[in-house]
Amino acid sequence: MKQSRLLLFFLFLPTIGFTQKPAISDWLNKLRDNSPEQVFKHYSIYQEVEKMDSLTRIQAAIDIEKATAGENKRARLLGRSIKAKIFFYYINEGDSVYAAQMKECLLEAIQTEDTWLQAEFGRWYSEMLNTLNKKELAVQYAVSALKLHEYLGFGHFPAVSVFYLWLGETLMQTDYLPDAIHYLQNGLQLAKNDTLVKPFRYMFTYNNLGLVYRRLKKHDSALYYFNRVKEYAPLAQRPDWADIAYQNRTPSMVELGMLDSATIISNWIIQQSKINHNTDNEMYGIEMLGQIEIRRKNYEAAIAYLLKSKQLNGGKNQRALGRVHEALATCYENLGQPEKAYPYLKAARHYNDSVNKARQNYNSNYLAVKGEYEKEQLRLKQLSKETHNAIFYRNTGIAVLLLLSGVGIFWLNHRRKKMQRLQVKAAGELSKFREEMISKNNQIEYLMANLQVQENKQKDARSIELLSQQMILTEADWLNFKSLFEKTYPAFFKTLREKAPGITEAEQRMAALLKIQLSTRQIAAMQGISPDSVHKTRQRLRLRFGTESTSELEAILADI
Repeated sequence: MKQSRLLLFFLFLPTIGFTQKPAISDWLNKLRDNSPEQVFKHYSIYQEVEKMDSLTRIQAAIDIEKATAGENKRARLLGRSIKAKIFFYYINEGDSVYAAQMKECLLEAIQTEDTWLQAEFGRWYSEMLNTLNKKELAVQYAVSALKLHEYLGFGHFPAVSVFYLWLGETLMQTDYLPDAIHYLQNGLQLAKNDTLVKPFRYMFTYNNLGLVYRRLKKHDSALYYFNRVKEYAPLAQRPDWADIAYQNRTPSMVELGMLDSATIISNWIIQQSKINHNTDNEMYGIEMLGQIEIRRKNYEAAIAYLLKSKQLNGGKNQRALGRVHEALATCYENLGQPEKAYPYLKAARHYNDSVNKARQNYNSNYLAVKGEYEKEQLRLKQLSKETHNAIFYRNTGIAVLLLLSGVGIFWLNHRRKKMQRLQVKAAGELSKFREEMISKNNQIEYLMANLQVQENKQKDARSIELLSQQMILTEADWLNFKSLFEKTYPAFFKTLREKAPGITEAEQRMAALLKIQLSTRQIAAMQGISPDSVHKTRQRLRLRFGTESTSELEAILADI
């Protein structure tokens, strides 16, 4: 009986999924829309998808791609992008393959100069990069997307304020504080007209602004925003955030000399932490009492608090430990005990040096990512310019040909009217002119074909140069390389597997790298392996094809 029920469940499962699926025709109508409301219509599709179970989502994504296959290029592009987003967020969450597919959609939108799709896909891709923890690159695409949002009108895009606030928070996390303030404050301004923004979002953003201003040592502003957090905590039904804001004010109050108030808060933090058995908060409250006593020049009392905080820390919070060490060094120096100050000063400097080094490394990485992003945008602009030039030359040739044809026809008609008696001669001249026109047309077609061949060669050269600059250290790197490679040599891997059945993944990589004529040293560097490993893999590849030399192998691969 149980087996029969289980069988019936699986038989009716597709029917259950089908009842959840909306009419694809409705979605197609939304994807065909070119009005300023198009992005909201696309967004409504995702809202419907969110209500489905996982099986129905998969089928919906596949159905959208199939349905748009018979539409124009723009609709097909939207179909692909929707499938990539659904699979990235709802099927294989955070899969970089679908992020790469979204980037391809964005690049095609840039090449076709579709500003609406650039703004929409740029936002999606930046959010995917953030999910993949590639925050530096996510920021670059997000900034570009927001500029397009502003150009096209914020009112034509959903939840723009939330996008601003997300970007501001990301910049805060990556230590770009002035930029973070810009986007957080603009996001709050836009949120006034956005009913989708909930009280919790305001509360969280005000707390971020307070933290940013505190790190910038603008403590009056920090206190203002922490007080705003306390106002929104009841609205968001999060009383715990009122306590968080209460605690966050303490360092700024100490810096501003509000020592009595800071003492009350610190003692309250310690009391609550003991009730809740929260040693982290207790450590923080005691550290604040030490900082307060330093401001009061009670260095002996400060040392007692700071040593207690250090004991509770136990090395688990290096940032707090760095502050405590620096404060202890200050106390002992003011007490005229440099021999006791030195170890703490040394530890504090060591921590600060490591923080500065990490920040410099991050900044270098950020600048490198920004440089690569700008180079990519420049390449896209150049490609777009070349495409426009090719179209211009083609259209100019056609226009010249039509002009010549029009002039010829006009001339022939004029001659026929005036020279009826020379009709036979005129017919002969017309025939001769026709032959000349055909010859010229053939010449133009030949020149245009040569121009296209040259352009294809230049594109292949640029593609090979880009391929040779890739690093293949991870599976994701290989997939990215393979995607770029197949754009240049679409049938290579298929033909390779047909000619050498059972060929391994490593041997396919070696074949691809030999195809673009890389040296042993370059192949080793790209894959992070030794030249000896390159020789061994190449040897196995020669055995696959029954060749005795590398030159014979390269000749075979060149013909694939």
